[in-house]
Amino acid sequence: MTNRLDDRGFPVIRLEISGMKHTIMHAFSEYMTNLDSDIQAAVEAYCGDENIKRVISQAVSTEIDAAIKEVVHNYYRYGDGKELIKSAVARKLSEDGEL
Repeated sequence: MTNRLDDRGFPVIRLEISGMKHTIMHAFSEYMTNLDSDIQAAVEAYCGDENIKRVISQAVSTEIDAAIKEVVHNYYRYGDGKELIKSAVARKLSEDGEL
């Protein structure tokens, strides 16, 4: 190692980390392997027969609920329900002498 100085007269220190790179890459690879097996174990535990049935049942109920709400919303917003509401409001207003 030679002693070098920068243009202001300070010593230049050179650090080589090529050995550390191998160690870090090995540790990272090991970590990813453990993470993969941990994720796989968590998925397998979550997808037990009873739990997966419960999750599917909940999802189906949620989707059916959303579909029914959408149909009802569309019926009253854009379909025949809107006309029924308009007629009922018009009748009520005319009974009260508002129209």
